[in-house]
Amino acid sequence: MMKYNDFFELIDNGGNQPIAALFMTYGFDAELFEHHILPSFLGIVDDPNESELRYRYQIALKLKEVPVAVISDAKQYNGGRTFLYDNITVSTETFHPKCYILLFNKFMRVIISSGNLTKSGLCYNAELLWYEDIYLNKNNSLSRELLYIISFMEDRYNLSNIEAIKEIKSFLIKSIYVEGYPKITATCFNENIFSKVLQEIKEMKAKCKTLTIMSPFFENDREKAFDGSLIMSFLKRIKSEYPILKINICFPAIYNKEQDKYLVSVPENIFKELLNTYKDISLYAIPREWDREDNEETIVRTYHAKLIYAELENVYNLYLSGSVNFTNNAMMSNLNNLRNIEVGVINYSKTKLILPQCTKIPYNKLLVVEKNEPENIINCFVDSAVFDGTDLTIQINVNKAVVHYEINYNDHNIKTVNDVVNQVVIKNFSLKKQQDLKIICQNFSFYVPILIPNKEEIITEDFRFSFDINMKDIIDYLSGRYKSMSELKRMKEIVSSDDLYKDNITIFFRQNLQRFYKALDTLRKGLEKPYYTEYAFINFINEPIGLKNLISLILENYKESKENKIDTTDEETFLYLVEIWNVIEHLSYQEDWVNEDIKKNILSMLIKEPKEIIKAVTETATGNVKKQYQILLKEYGLVV
Repeated sequence: MMKYNDFFELIDNGGNQPIAALFMTYGFDAELFEHHILPSFLGIVDDPNESELRYRYQIALKLKEVPVAVISDAKQYNGGRTFLYDNITVSTETFHPKCYILLFNKFMRVIISSGNLTKSGLCYNAELLWYEDIYLNKNNSLSRELLYIISFMEDRYNLSNIEAIKEIKSFLIKSIYVEGYPKITATCFNENIFSKVLQEIKEMKAKCKTLTIMSPFFENDREKAFDGSLIMSFLKRIKSEYPILKINICFPAIYNKEQDKYLVSVPENIFKELLNTYKDISLYAIPREWDREDNEETIVRTYHAKLIYAELENVYNLYLSGSVNFTNNAMMSNLNNLRNIEVGVINYSKTKLILPQCTKIPYNKLLVVEKNEPENIINCFVDSAVFDGTDLTIQINVNKAVVHYEINYNDHNIKTVNDVVNQVVIKNFSLKKQQDLKIICQNFSFYVPILIPNKEEIITEDFRFSFDINMKDIIDYLSGRYKSMSELKRMKEIVSSDDLYKDNITIFFRQNLQRFYKALDTLRKGLEKPYYTEYAFINFINEPIGLKNLISLILENYKESKENKIDTTDEETFLYLVEIWNVIEHLSYQEDWVNEDIKKNILSMLIKEPKEIIKAVTETATGNVKKQYQILLKEYGLVV
């Protein structure tokens, strides 16, 4: 009986402040991710069935504070992304890790699993899952290798602008690394995992008495050609060190009662070679029925876990788990011969793994079933699709591209390409809810996620309101007059546009000054609260109902009045802008992870034009009005 862990409980923030997250996976189900994983990590508790608009708005708003990135294999991605997180697909090699890094304000959680971010991987398969938390004030044995892996991927896949990676690297750099176990290994290291595991076993002080290998796939699981017995080579090496070592080979098998055979898809010659060479090897069929320790009913699961488990004579155990199948592409890849990207964890512990109740079977009870499924060859020849807020630029790999294909977006053909080109540009592209392209070729199709570098400037459908927001709306909302944007929308629909406030700055100023000060207090508290990323601070300022938009509307109203030669707005504009400037100038920042100078620089750029207008209004004023301006500036300690 294996210990049951709920992945969704591990990614739940548990009341901790989420800072950033990086998910590295082979298969990626965007719908599952957006409906279950994102809300759990971000701390969204609303039920989408009650109000999908409010639910989506909350997630979209939280993603403006917390950067999230997903890296997955291009051939396995089937589209479906609808939120503004980074989604990168890899087509240069098989991207096969299942490594999930969640950064909170107090710690970083590292999850290394055999399960993909798919319904099969998280709900239906039998998977192995390992996790550990890293704290800045405690030693850890993971951060050095994690930092190397992330930096490698950042360089190889051009991810230097991914905010989630920046924040996670920053945390890892500050952490206290010490040599020890557990330790992370990957195929992007100089040494392949095959040699790494053998070396780790060899360096143990105690002898290895039993070795168990559990894998859903043996040998070369990508190509059909059989390129030599990897497992034979592995056992030959370890047997030279430990001649009396007992070996258990475990693999998925289904018992056929009529034939009294165990149906397996492992190449038959593997077992022939092993059993003819060694007499102390036992074969085990892994069942599909799994019991949980919480006494719930038996669950049928497809075995997908990967494990190399060495039991030592000193009661310690060494084991490798993670994404690594016992195949040539996984075990033999390294930095100089990179076929698969894999991530695993090697642990050394007294804790004995309680393996599932496998059935020992003789060789003559095996019936090899060849899988003759037609191979669907997908050629992902689009390197990237980047949206800058206006145009969509699609980079094509001309060495892989086909001659004729369609570029489909939001279920519509937006471009037909009949030639080999290295770039396709869609002018004035309009981003809808869907955030993927579908490339349709004659014999296959694939999806390409749209990358959006300047997310803070993009207004997605979750932030597009069916009404125009004016200065009064922002002040009313920030002052607490409306509990939600939905309530504001309902109010604007009830009151006709003729009766509603016409955005006249002078009228609003005279009637609602107290509400303006309440709104400023809300903004002040928002700017002073702790921020753990520069990304979150910038996005707070850039919210549709936020400081940047409020200043823009004040300036817009002022400029329109000047064009129409209306002088009555000078005093009101002066007061609005001076009060905002005063708040910015006298903020008391709480201690957090963002340097105070960075915050000041961001706000100084925001207030630059308002200061110029304040100066101009002051210089052109005369008499008592000018004196009042000067007194107020002096009282606030502001110099124009």
